[in-house]
Formats: sequence, structure tokens, C-alpha cells
Amino acid sequence: LKVSKKGTDANEDAHEDAKESGSDCESTEPKESKACGFSALIGSSDTDSDAAHAHDSQIQKPAEMAVEKGPTTEIAAESAPPSKSKKKKKGKKSQVKKTEDSSEGEELLLEAALVQAEVTAAANSLQLGDDANCGNSLAMAKPFFNADRERRRLFKMKPSQMKDGHNGHNSRKGQSLKLRGTTEGHFLHYRRLFIIEPTPDEGWPRPDGCARMVTDSSQCFRIETTPERTKMLLEFASDAASYEPQMVYDFLMDYPFCVEALLVASEMSREGRDHQEAFRLLRRAVYAAECSFNGAFSPFSETQVPMVRGDGCCILSWPRVRVQLPGNDSSWPGWSWLMALWGYMLGLASQGLPRTSLEVCKLILAMTLPYDPTHSLAHLDYFALRAEEYDFLLHFVEHFNPPCALPAQCIMRLDCCLPNFAYSAALAYYLRTDGDACEASALGTVNVEHLTEPCWVRAGSDRTDGPSQAHLALLRAMLFFPGTLRSILDNLGISLNSSASGSPYKLSWSELLDRSPLGQKPTLHQQHFLAHALVSDAFVQRCAAFFRGERMLRWLHACAGRLVQMCESSLFEKELLQARKAWSEAPLAVANALANDYKQFSTSEVGPERKAPVIFENAVNTWLGAPAETPPHRPEAQLVAKAPPRHAPPQLVRPPPAIPPPPPAGYALGGLLPPPQPRPKAAPLQLNYHQDEQEDSEDDEALRKALLLSEAEERRRLVAEQDAEYRE
Repeated sequence: LKVSKKGTDANEDAHEDAKESGSDCESTEPKESKACGFSALIGSSDTDSDAAHAHDSQIQKPAEMAVEKGPTTEIAAESAPPSKSKKKKKGKKSQVKKTEDSSEGEELLLEAALVQAEVTAAANSLQLGDDANCGNSLAMAKPFFNADRERRRLFKMKPSQMKDGHNGHNSRKGQSLKLRGTTEGHFLHYRRLFIIEPTPDEGWPRPDGCARMVTDSSQCFRIETTPERTKMLLEFASDAASYEPQMVYDFLMDYPFCVEALLVASEMSREGRDHQEAFRLLRRAVYAAECSFNGAFSPFSETQVPMVRGDGCCILSWPRVRVQLPGNDSSWPGWSWLMALWGYMLGLASQGLPRTSLEVCKLILAMTLPYDPTHSLAHLDYFALRAEEYDFLLHFVEHFNPPCALPAQCIMRLDCCLPNFAYSAALAYYLRTDGDACEASALGTVNVEHLTEPCWVRAGSDRTDGPSQAHLALLRAMLFFPGTLRSILDNLGISLNSSASGSPYKLSWSELLDRSPLGQKPTLHQQHFLAHALVSDAFVQRCAAFFRGERMLRWLHACAGRLVQMCESSLFEKELLQARKAWSEAPLAVANALANDYKQFSTSEVGPERKAPVIFENAVNTWLGAPAETPPHRPEAQLVAKAPPRHAPPQLVRPPPAIPPPPPAGYALGGLLPPPQPRPKAAPLQLNYHQDEQEDSEDDEALRKALLLSEAEERRRLVAEQDAEYRE
């Protein structure tokens, strides 16, 4: 191709003009600061090369056009710089977009690195517990408390795609900008939060009027009330006495961080099918409780607790979150905190976030064990199976070690203490091996010696994983808790006259369940058989779906047939029945919880109605001034609860009022709020020695309540006037 001299000169002039215009544009626009350190390694791979390639192509394009067109392209060459600047601006926009993508990628990598560090630390603590045989089986990690992190993991979302301010990249950037300036220093307490991270739209300040947590010499934390909280509850009781929901919401306008009022309002919203508002109120209640935690309260730090084990003593590593529970005091301020955590845990599970629910459940157990007033042991195995945390579930089952004194021959393994953990451990082994547990060869490796091993002996480090371990766990569950197997079949609607297809045993389900050791009135635990039956019903109601399918039913039938085949020999049958009898007479590591907390356990607590435990209902009745049921006594250092003494000196007092007729059905909210009751007729006073003093105290109490009611009425009137002025 021949180019004339005039065309060449035009080309050179156009090229020089392009350079000059490019230098002018670069000098007028501010230069972007280059990334350094770890961010430079992340963002310099593709972004810089793409930007440089776009810049070179934009500079060379006008010159190439001038060369191709020759002398006639002088006007085009002169008009090239303006188009050059426009294209360069477009290139810079794309470069800014790529920079934002690289910053998001950098944030995701940093978050993954932090999560990996936390998980590694938790795994190391679990490994140390294996060596000492008394380690921390409830090790927790801070990233797993973040619900937004689990949402991004489940739905494959980037931080910038999170809506409604769910702690994404942009929301965190806006939060850092919003919290500076005139409000600087008011949000420093956010750094200590690990359960609830307020969004920029919320911007909650430090709450006041809550209970306080103080340290104790026994390495436990005590939760005490404050004068501000007492005054707040008295006013709340007067507002809630009318049983009008609007009164509760008006009270929250004055006291937005009253945990008790937030819990009652959340229950009202849930009964009204406004689940989003109910969960929002629960988050605020948990935030108020978390801000009141003591500075030494930390689930990520461990404390050494000396514990008695038989005739010896061991040092137990436990999270620094142990709380001293009261006996039968329903006015204890800590019940509102535990109720907030309990509701938040179930709310996360209903949103499809089982991993975060599992972490909150571990926190509640670490706070309350060896007791379990929230019945979290009935939820933990379900959350672990839903979150596919099989390794944690098996470690927790085999290395459970509560912080209390236990005898020497005490059953420590949870799969031998509770029926839900027995079948959940078998499911964890089965699902971890990808369901290859129905081989007849693997089933034949399980013998009577494995099943008759004492229950207080933990699994050693030489445990063999695989199909045989899943078979052994399921056979042990059927031996100790045979009634759960029948309940699972009834829940799934399986005909007992049929058999599972593909099973190596041809007997029907009814024939297997009628033979020893599954039938013929099996031996139950002597002390905790009632609690075992309640926990078993709850497990079947919620976890029976895990056994649905032809392959799972074939596994159940094969293991049941193998257990019945072992008992065909009189010698083996005698050994198995003796092992079950020894188990029924041995003390359990969860005896404190079963004897004190699970006597009033209900299967509706794990159902869709989500009934609250009895202790929470009593606490709500105490807040509202209604009479509460007597909760079980919770002693400090004994394995089985004894009935507290109820001998009191006789006194001549006002007789109790007559029981009013029951209110109409559906009036009470979720079983927590007591229904309105008509005022009983005043009974005549009986003569006693302190009649005048009682009358004076009653008059003072009536005067105080009248003053509180008048103040509440005045406040409502002011709110109504403000609303009217706003509407005008």
C-alpha cells in the first residue's frame, strides 16, 4: 500500500494532536490512587491489563484512520480529539466499574480468610478436647452468627446485591460514613456485638433501662435487675392491663428497648401473621440484651472449670458464657434474655438459615447447661442435620461433657441419653457416607460385642467410619429406644404388613416389631422414661422426613432385621437384654435437664405453632401481673431434682378469689398473654392480727396503680393529639 507524502504529514500531525489532547485530558482530570498491598495483588490481574489495552486502542484508532484515507482525512484527523475524549470517559466508567467489582472480590476473599481462621481456631479447640477427653464440645465462631453471610452463601449473592441494608459492601460503607460526625462515639459498642449487627437504616443507640450482667466468684455470670427496669416494668404492666395491642406499641414509642415489651409485641405480630415485623422486633430485643452483656462475656474465649467426675477431678474447658440460673423465681430478669435468644433462633430456622440457628442454639446451651430451660437439646440435632454439620453433631454426641458433678458410672454419650440424638447420629453417619450403608457385607460386620459395650465408654480415636459405623449407631438406637422406630413408621404412613423392597430380610414390619428386642414390652429407663417419650415424639414430628424414601426404608428394615436375627440365639439375646437393663439403671449426664426442665416439655414447641416453654409463660405472666404456675425447682448440685419444701406457717389472709369462667377461644395471643378476666367480687376480710397494716399497704398499692394509670392515660392523650395535628 502506497501512501503519499501529504497523507503521511497529515498522519503525523493527527498523531501529535492526539497525544497533546490526551495529555491535556489527563492533566485536567484527577489521577486515581493505585491499590497497594493485598488489594493490589487482587485487582492488578485483569483490571490493569484491560484498561491499558483500551487506552492504547483509543489512541491508535484516529491515526490508523488517517493513514488509510490519506490526504482527504485531514478534517477527520482534526475532529478526532473530541471523540477521543468521549471514548476515554467511557473507558474510565468501565474502569471504575471494574474497580468496584475488584473491591467486592477483595472483600469476599478477606471475609473467606477470616471465616477460615475462625473455623480453624474452633477446630483446634475441638481437637484439644479429644486429647483431654473433657474439652469444649460447644466451640463457636463469630462468622457463623452472621445471618447475612449465610444468605449470601445459600443464594450465591454478592455483597452489593443484598437489599434492605443487609450488611453488604455498600451498606457497610454507608454505615461508616453515617456514624461519623456529630454522632461519633455513640456507636462504639457495635464493635463488641456478635449476634446482631444493626444496619445503617436502623442505627440503634445504646439501650438503657435493661437488666445488667455481673461476674460471680464461681466463674458464672449473674443477671440482676436495675431500678430503671423495675420502673419500666411497672408502667408496662399498667399499659398492658387493658389487653389492647395498641397500648403495647404506644409503650414501645417511649421505651423502644424494653426487652419484655418487645417480646410481647413480637408475639402479637406473629399471631397476626406479620412474621417480618415479629422478627424485626425480636432482633431489637436480642440487640438490647446483647448490649447489656458483661465485658468478660465471650463465647469465643474459654475458661477452665474444675469438675468432679466420680472419685477424681478434671479441668473442663468451657466458653465464658455460663449464667447462674435461679431456682423457681419467675421474676428473674434473665428469662427475657433467654426468651429473646430462643425466639431469634427459631425465627432464623423458619427463614431457612439453619447454620446460624445452630450457632445461637450452641450459645444458649453453653449459657444454661447442665440445665436446659429452653429445651435447646430438642432443637440442636435438627439444626445440625439441616445445616449438614455432620462432623460437629457426631463430635457433640460422643464428647458431651456438661459442667456439673457426675458419678463414675454415668452415661456421657448423648446417643445413649436421648432418643433424638441416637437416631440423628445414625443419620449423620449415613449421610456423611453418601448413603452407601445398605450393603449386606457391612451390616454383617456389626456383632453383639459392639452393642453390649458399656454406654459410659466413649468412642476412641481408632473409630472406623463408613457403612458399618452407621449400622452400629442405628442398631444401638433401636436397642435402647425401640418405640421411636414404630413412631417413625406411623408418621411416614408405612403399612406394617409390608416389607422394604431390596432388604436382605423378608419379614414384615409387624413381625419385626413383635419380636425381641423390639417388642414384648421393652425395658425403658427407670427415671427418665417419660422425658424420653416426649423428646421422641418431638423428634418424630420434625425429623421423620429424613427417613422418607425407598433407600432409607431399606436401611431401617435391614438394621431391624439384623437386630432381631441376633436375638434368635438365646445367648446373644440374654447379653443384649442385660446390656439394656444396665443402661436403664445407670445415671445420665443430662439428668439435671430431664428431671427439672423436660417434665413439662410439649411436642408443640417444635411444631409450626411454636409454643413457648412453661418457664417463659410464667415469666410473661409475672411481667403482666398475672398469677404464674409453679416452675420446677432447679437445685445447684444434685443429679435428680427433689421436691422443694412447701411447709409454711399458717396465716389468716384474704381468701383467694373464685376462678372466673374461661374466656372465648382464640383471645389469648400464642398462649403467652393471659386472657382478660372479670374482676372477682371482693370477699370479706377475716380477722387477723395484722389487718390494719394490710389495709394500709393495699391502699398505698391502689394509689400507686391509680397514679400510673393516670400518667399512661395522659401520655396516650398527648400521642392522640400529636397524631391529629399531623393529619391536619
